[in-house]
Amino acid sequence: MCIMQNKNIQTNSETFLNEVLKSEPKYTLPENFADMVAGKMARRFAWELYVKEFLVYLGAVTGILAVAVIMAFIWFAADLKAWTDFLLANISWVAGINILGLFILFADRVLLRYLFYKISLRQV
Repeated sequence: MCIMQNKNIQTNSETFLNEVLKSEPKYTLPENFADMVAGKMARRFAWELYVKEFLVYLGAVTGILAVAVIMAFIWFAADLKAWTDFLLANISWVAGINILGLFILFADRVLLRYLFYKISLRQV
């Protein structure tokens, strides 16, 4: 009995789908609908690509700095207390320089490239 009901439901849904596909839609799409969808997808893909590239650069810079700090502690016997005192005494400068560097990297890798991408689309 249960198998029969599933076949009837499948048949009813198939017939309904066939009727819907054969009938004319009650709305119209603009002439450039495909171009608009392709443009939105291209912009989204470009934005995601630029952000991923920024994250790769950020990871590379962070990794290089981490290796440099570790090398300073191991090979040159850097004093953790002296470094900590220096960083805490100049926290506003250290934070400001890091935030400025992060913004410059983000602007260079993401914002400017996306802006130039959008400008190149308008010229076409």
